[in-house]
Amino acid sequence: MSIGSLARAVLGERWFPAAGRRYRAIFVDLGKVADCLPAMPEGAAILDVGGGDGALIDAFLARQPEARVTMIDLKADLGGAVRPARRARLEILGRTSIRAYAALGRRPPDLVIVSDVIHHIPPSLRERFFLDLGDLLAGQACKLAVKDVAPGGWRAALSYLADRFISGDRNVALIGEEELQALVRRAFPGSVCAATALAARDAPNYCLIFDVPATARAGDAGRLTSAAGGEPDASR
Repeated sequence: MSIGSLARAVLGERWFPAAGRRYRAIFVDLGKVADCLPAMPEGAAILDVGGGDGALIDAFLARQPEARVTMIDLKADLGGAVRPARRARLEILGRTSIRAYAALGRRPPDLVIVSDVIHHIPPSLRERFFLDLGDLLAGQACKLAVKDVAPGGWRAALSYLADRFISGDRNVALIGEEELQALVRRAFPGSVCAATALAARDAPNYCLIFDVPATARAGDAGRLTSAAGGEPDASR
């Protein structure tokens, strides 16, 4: 059992969310992250991949009162940080990978949010993650918002240590903006990246918004299997 899991068991569902918010605030200001996410029109299909407890989506829904979000994650216990007044606008699909979600035959999303997911995926599987996402989009245009943590500095080091020893993730490896951009552009040729103000406002956190054109399509399953060693879907 990780230290984080032990804290949840000791504090219980009444006290753990408040403790979790204070703990998270050491590493990131989720209000500033939510401010960076694109404003979407009513009726837009929004998918949050690897949403965890939903703290970011709670802030996002507070800022965009017409938005509705579907959250997927490989974990079963999701959305505990979403306030009851906003839960009606959130669909939670636990134990659901990108591939499993694609198999549901839903409308491709207009916005995909990937927050603090990539640095938890082993580097050898990161390209597969984005290629699976491209298969989900099925050639449709989309906005892709990716928030992550750049290496370097004491706060990044503290974030790494917390993930490694408190959350218990042995695969954690921080990723810089340039490396992330290269990953996305390999999966989505022709995509255009816009940096947000998050890196200046809350470093080492950063948020990149990619406009994925309708012609972009994730490629070649054979190349992917070769590059990733045939590992299973890595959508966290």
